[in-house]
Amino acid sequence: MSSTTAIAAQLRPSSAFRASTRRGCARGVAPTSRRVRTIARAEQRTTVEPISLDDNVPFYQVRAMVRPWRLSGVIDALNKYGIRGLTTYTVHGAGVQIGTVERYAGSTFDESNANLVEKVVVEIVVVREQCQEVVDVIVDAAQTGEIGDGKIFLSPVHDIVRIRTGEVGAAAERMAGGRSDMKAKV
Repeated sequence: MSSTTAIAAQLRPSSAFRASTRRGCARGVAPTSRRVRTIARAEQRTTVEPISLDDNVPFYQVRAMVRPWRLSGVIDALNKYGIRGLTTYTVHGAGVQIGTVERYAGSTFDESNANLVEKVVVEIVVVREQCQEVVDVIVDAAQTGEIGDGKIFLSPVHDIVRIRTGEVGAAAERMAGGRSDMKAKV
């Protein structure tokens, strides 16, 4: 066998790839291969270094700016973690990505102004003890490893008041079925 034939044989798609293409799987990848690749990618992700928190501040607002197409994954991850209350809104801004147009699944983001990139902000207020874990959950769910993944900002919140009941502090922050209820069941 010549070296050209050997190289061509190595570059030929695998039988699993060809079979999945015939079955019409997305991108020609068999479902088991996709699962293995997703698990491998999740294992490669790293959480952030310990964040600096003030022991005198009882609550923190976590404000994460993420890619619009990563929002559902972030919300699902936070929900699994036990975060029930959050706010989201769309923003346009410029950072390292200035002047680039982002595309995902055939959609183009930020067609209106080439200098601004669309992001979605997720805002959550949590007790200080949950802050590191919430940041880790968001990073794991939103991270692609590319420029433009976003940023997370932490702001101190000195107190919380629930309007409906007039509760203040941790009682106002706590939500039924939330993280503290999940920890109490264990």
